[in-house]
Amino acid sequence: MEEGGMGDVTVLSAKVLRVLADPLVWYRPHEKQKVFHTTARERLFLAGNRVGKTLAGAVETSFHLTGRYPAWWQGARFDRPINAWAASTTREATRDILQAIYLGGTHGKKAVLRECDVVWVRHGSGVAGAVNEVGVRHCRGGVSVLGFKSFDQGVATFAGTAREVVHLDEEPPLEIYEECLLRTMTVGGLVMLTMTPLLGMTPMVAHFLEDEGNPAKGVVRAGWGDAPHLGEDVKAGLRASLRPHETQAREHGVPQLGRGAVYPVPEEDIVCARFDIPPAWPRCCGVDFGWVNPTAAVWMAHDKEKDIVYVYDVYEKSEATPAEHAAALLARGDIPLVGDPAGLAASARDGQSLMTLYEASGVRISPAENAVEVGLMTALERMRSGRLRVFGDLEAWWAEFRTYRRDGRGKVMKRRDHLMDATRYALVSGLEVARPLVKTPWVRPVVDWRVV
Repeated sequence: MEEGGMGDVTVLSAKVLRVLADPLVWYRPHEKQKVFHTTARERLFLAGNRVGKTLAGAVETSFHLTGRYPAWWQGARFDRPINAWAASTTREATRDILQAIYLGGTHGKKAVLRECDVVWVRHGSGVAGAVNEVGVRHCRGGVSVLGFKSFDQGVATFAGTAREVVHLDEEPPLEIYEECLLRTMTVGGLVMLTMTPLLGMTPMVAHFLEDEGNPAKGVVRAGWGDAPHLGEDVKAGLRASLRPHETQAREHGVPQLGRGAVYPVPEEDIVCARFDIPPAWPRCCGVDFGWVNPTAAVWMAHDKEKDIVYVYDVYEKSEATPAEHAAALLARGDIPLVGDPAGLAASARDGQSLMTLYEASGVRISPAENAVEVGLMTALERMRSGRLRVFGDLEAWWAEFRTYRRDGRGKVMKRRDHLMDATRYALVSGLEVARPLVKTPWVRPVVDWRVV
């Protein structure tokens, strides 16, 4: 080897290491992380532990700080230096988790900010090793600023100047979240919340889950099954370390409703994988009418030999006409339909009922029994006895199931319950009229050649 060759190798190795340290190179998001990176102004990544939620929020923030975005990026963008915050529950948590992810320094983790991007670092006081602010070089010139904060500092510390990006890791008090939202309003900024719902269905979680149809809000749920980097042995080890009441939140990212749940049943007791429904099994469909709130439908198939009912399909759509809904219902086949008996009421304007309008579009919906508590107990009894199963890929159904709850007086809360109501109608009134799917054979139309 010629003299100086080893130096060339060293220089090359340094260049390779710099390339590999670039998040544009090493960040390869899994499917749920990709869905999180949108343009929504408010975003919630509700996930179990070790799924990659915090990393997704930190990597996106680093893209905004530097102005450098990967070729596949379809989320929000900023074409100027920005001011941002990253905050967690305590100053120690911010230092040990967020600071480590953004700047590196623990367990050999890659930092989402490269050393060459960091212009200056200002250390804080009170917590050893804590960083207060970081200056980050923007690709178009100028310096972005990332400040590290914590919820235990109080809401007053989040007041003041505008912020383009706020990354909150784990659940903040609602007043801090609202203050962060205010900081972003004048500059068209965004707030990202990455958390595991250990506190259950709090007002903070409800702020998102009860308003999922709002295009300004993005909600992504993820569990261990969505994280390809977690092997089965790792998941088994993690699962063994959890206390029973933590499983839904820490593994699946599902907020627990506790005593308020309408259906206090573990998801694993009723979920099942999708399979082809045998043609001989009777089917039915329950329908709940709406306008701004969606019209919803739930299809069921009944294994009468084992007396197990399977929820296999759902539909929901807002601000559509009966004719539009009828087309969607007919597309699923000739299946008996039962619906909210309120659909029998005639309109004061033209004297026609909703069910009449559906019938005019070729869909006959029979009124269902609407004894609410009887229906709820019927469903709960089937769930607890293993006689009601739901296909795991029906995300809209599961989203409602997870937030379906009672208030402090025991009354069912009428929020995002349309698929739950449709499920109740089908169970109470649909099974008794269910029949096997009838497929109408296609007949070639007869064309009279004599007609011009």
